Amino acid sequence: MATAFDNCGICTSRHFSKLSVVWCSDCDEGLCQDCTEHHSLSKSSRYHKTVPIGEYHKLPSFIANIKLQCDEHDEKYQLFCKDHNKVLCRKCAISAKHKECKAIFPVEEVILNAKTSVAFTEIESSLQEMKENLRLILEDRQKNVSSLLDSKKKLESEVSAIRHQINQHIDQIQDQFIAELNKAVEHSTQHIQSFIASLKNNQKEIDECIDDVKNIKNHATDMQTFLGINQLVNKLNKTENEMQSWTDGNSLGLTVVCYHINTLLQTISNDITTFGKSVVDVKHCELALQRRKEGQAQLMKVNVGPKCIVKNIRLELKTKIKTTLLNVSGCCILPCGKLVISNYDPSYLIVLAPDGKIEKTITNIMSKIYDVTCVDDETVAVISSKEPNIKLVGLTSGKSFRTINTTSPSLGITYAKCSFIVCPKKGHLQEIMLKDNMTNNIGSPIDSEYVASLDNTIYHRKKSTDEIVWDNRNGDILWTFSNDTVLKGPRCITVDENGSIFVAGGKSNNIVVIDSEGRDHKILLSEKDLCGSPWAIDYNSKLNCLLVANEKDGQAFLYSVNYA
Repeated sequence: MATAFDNCGICTSRHFSKLSVVWCSDCDEGLCQDCTEHHSLSKSSRYHKTVPIGEYHKLPSFIANIKLQCDEHDEKYQLFCKDHNKVLCRKCAISAKHKECKAIFPVEEVILNAKTSVAFTEIESSLQEMKENLRLILEDRQKNVSSLLDSKKKLESEVSAIRHQINQHIDQIQDQFIAELNKAVEHSTQHIQSFIASLKNNQKEIDECIDDVKNIKNHATDMQTFLGINQLVNKLNKTENEMQSWTDGNSLGLTVVCYHINTLLQTISNDITTFGKSVVDVKHCELALQRRKEGQAQLMKVNVGPKCIVKNIRLELKTKIKTTLLNVSGCCILPCGKLVISNYDPSYLIVLAPDGKIEKTITNIMSKIYDVTCVDDETVAVISSKEPNIKLVGLTSGKSFRTINTTSPSLGITYAKCSFIVCPKKGHLQEIMLKDNMTNNIGSPIDSEYVASLDNTIYHRKKSTDEIVWDNRNGDILWTFSNDTVLKGPRCITVDENGSIFVAGGKSNNIVVIDSEGRDHKILLSEKDLCGSPWAIDYNSKLNCLLVANEKDGQAFLYSVNYA
């Protein structure tokens, strides 16, 4: 922070230098101990809020550096222009730029309870949600790195196993080939060796004949020679014939050994150039992040406006309706202006035109219908105190066309942004997505009866008590309202776009509105107005209408809501 914050602003203007001990946001300057005492006693500043300078230093720089005075006129901001979403000083408000603006409010009304506003609590919840999402993403990415290394080791092991199988197979067919080669060579060798042995016998006979001829020539008579020539000729012819048969046959053929290689083995080095291909596939993210509904993010841009003052809310009766119901359990206003009211026992729905005329009665949906909520112009959803499901009912067909299972029978339901919030008979509120029936626990873990919601906040009655609870989806209770002199036996709850909560007092026989901070309230309708005990109630922001239905006498009332 700037060094100037450390010095007392008053003393600095008097050319003294003293360290600040507190910071006054109204004066936008630090004060020393002496000046702090005078500041707290002065009529003009005695109600200013100060904080120790050490605490002020803890503020984020963008907050500490916010100027509380108009740069153009050097005056304190006193007003807020909703048309321009800008704070103004007194001179700004009468300038040409803002002279046509209609929505200018005192700044103290606009900033009232800013720290507990829906926008601020939404920011808190969003930051916590974002922190948790970042933690989940970081954890998921680290797991992904570990899984990649594990997959790499597994693939390397599989590749080695395949290589070992290939080596084993090659070794096996090589051994088989060598065995066949040895067998073939051995057979051919044996055949040739047998022929060689025969040749050696013939060679021996020829050598004997040569010796015989030599001895005949030297020692035999002419008669013996003449007579022995025929025998010599016969032996010679016999050997010549045998030699001729060798030449004509394959006995003198050259035996060679060769091989016919499998062509797949010959081309393996050319055809198989890679062991395989590593594929990196990025699969769809299955990480379950906390996701806020569409439209809630708009609250991150704080739409500042004056607080709705419930004392100024007035109801104007549009239509008084006489129904056939004698055990009302819930009601809703459709966007088209039609009305739907449910009866508990016997269980059925009635559909009414905007003028209150009954158009249709729908029966045989489920037993003990406890509440009904609008989905769209043609569809409502109902719950039962006996059956563990939600039934979607088509108003044109008059039939249930879809069943969504719940963990238990329910005692309250509301619908917004493509999801239902139901009050199970015991435990957490539950949010159920219309698209895929995915169910999550939300809100604080208390037994509830009847529920309404606005953006990230939930309003419900604490079961078996007269206490109305306001909390956020993370379960942080923001406020509770209980006042038995005003509200007894609260039943149905509904909320307007300002966060004002309308409650039907079943035992106090009235309709009470509670402001968005739970601090102020007003009795809008008394027993005299209703002529009975109200049970069901619903507000439609598009039509700016409030529907109230009594429990036993069959009377219902449609009001327009006026905000002064």
